Amino acid sequence: MESIRQHTPRALLPLVVRVRFHLAWSRGGVRDNAHRQMEFLLGQTRPGADLTGAARGYVKQMIWRGEVRWHPDLVTSRRVEGIEHLIDARGLGRGVILSFMHHGFYDSAFPAIALAGAPPHMLMYPYMARDDAPRWIKQHVRVNSIGGGIPTSTDIGPQGILDLLAGGEIVAIASDVPGRTPVTFAGRRLLGSFGAARIALQAGSPLVLMTSERDQRGPHVRLHEALHPGDFDSPQSLLEEILSRHEKQVLAWPEATDLPLSRWGSPEPVESR
Repeated sequence: MESIRQHTPRALLPLVVRVRFHLAWSRGGVRDNAHRQMEFLLGQTRPGADLTGAARGYVKQMIWRGEVRWHPDLVTSRRVEGIEHLIDARGLGRGVILSFMHHGFYDSAFPAIALAGAPPHMLMYPYMARDDAPRWIKQHVRVNSIGGGIPTSTDIGPQGILDLLAGGEIVAIASDVPGRTPVTFAGRRLLGSFGAARIALQAGSPLVLMTSERDQRGPHVRLHEALHPGDFDSPQSLLEEILSRHEKQVLAWPEATDLPLSRWGSPEPVESR
């Protein structure tokens, strides 16, 4: 199957996605899961939203993302807006935290950023580097290495991240991972991670947000002006600012969020309408 995907002509990809979507949408379990994923994001923030329409868009987006990783030329050509913010932040010499969420074409953003002159270390779970990792995971890691990006295991721990930052490196850290810190996102009380905010404050490193957006020219990656830890009175206030800014872009394009229900811990069961 992977070999077929690799050799599918680029012009046929929209047709492949349409066919795969119709097959997937015909299954009740797929429809129910997609509905729950979108209700999680929109149930408290956009009452009355067309959840069925959002769910359909979500399934199409997941399929498209799965196909694109087998076509590196589409990955490396991703448009990046605001690369100067990341390069300027790196120029301060204290390293940079690149904060992202599993939204849009986040997994094709890193090669494009690397090729634009700012290759990051991308933290990943240890199992992703194992020989017995699924082939699509291996392809995901392989594609994200294009341009000089460095997949880096979370086994290095907080001190390893601090060492990278001290050496002036860019470290990409997801800000939507389960943890033990109470946070508010999409109108829900959840459990998230203090990681990016706490490490930025410890290292005194600027933090640049990476978001996925759309305009008349299509989807693209945007890098925002750096946040500086010294401008915040506490790790909590920095974390709240990070999540607020990411939330704005996620809710502007909710169906592009990759498995939102899996990205957070919950202090209590998530209600589903």
